Amino acid sequence: MSAVLLPLVNGLSQAMLLFLIASGLTLVFGVLGILNFSHGAFFMIGAYVGYSLIQGQDLSIGYFFLVVVLAGIAVGLLGMLIEVIVLRRIYKVDEIFALIATFAVLLILEGGAHQIWGANYLSVSFPQGLEGGLNFFDMVIPAYSITVIVIGLVIGAIIYFTLQKTSFGKLIRAAAADAKMTNALGVNVPMIYTSVFIAGAFLAGVAGLIAAPTTVLTPTLGMTFIIQAFGAVVVGGLGSIPGALVASVVLSLIDSYLTSFVPSFAGVAFFFGMVIMLMIKPKGILA
Repeated sequence: MSAVLLPLVNGLSQAMLLFLIASGLTLVFGVLGILNFSHGAFFMIGAYVGYSLIQGQDLSIGYFFLVVVLAGIAVGLLGMLIEVIVLRRIYKVDEIFALIATFAVLLILEGGAHQIWGANYLSVSFPQGLEGGLNFFDMVIPAYSITVIVIGLVIGAIIYFTLQKTSFGKLIRAAAADAKMTNALGVNVPMIYTSVFIAGAFLAGVAGLIAAPTTVLTPTLGMTFIIQAFGAVVVGGLGSIPGALVASVVLSLIDSYLTSFVPSFAGVAFFFGMVIMLMIKPKGILA
């Protein structure tokens, strides 16, 4: 039983964390048309900001998630500055310039993190009450993994509700479909672009601190996760939030089960799953 259930829980926990990163990437691409490499740096900085706010403290669950929100807000504000100062100037040029610009931002932010926090490995403790596990059929399921799954589902539901059921969500979808017509109707499209970029950066910052207790913090942390997030975005279908969710779950479960049952696949199972899924659905699962 444990051989089946533990990889399932670990895979779903990994999937929800991946979805938090991929959803911001997908949102930005769907509206702004930019594959945003700096998203990985936002993830890394969210983890470091959270570390600075909570280092050396015994964390209650409530305080930890308060810091998660604060880290997300801090990264969202950083995202706003980058969108206004850098990206807004290159929306009308070829997409490759935006790709290069966001990759440059990633490298700059990695260098800044190295100067501020150093190159040593840092860590964030689990919140009190979530450091242990839950007994289930003679197995111990990590409590934090269950928490991450719930957080991912809740945030996914919030994103869906915002985009589909609110007036602002309708404006976002209109700007994504036809920015020129939306602007001609009197909608402030640049403000929508900035808001979407802030939302994407916020999600990346939140994901960074949520991931922090389960990994080590280094300035190159974002590069590792951004590659998998891009994989989920492509496999799910560029610009599709539901596709990013489905792809995150499918790829993470493939990774978890293959790593558990065939240890030699560790480190490559995720990308093996990418290749298989793209062979089956070249344009993405929900494209």
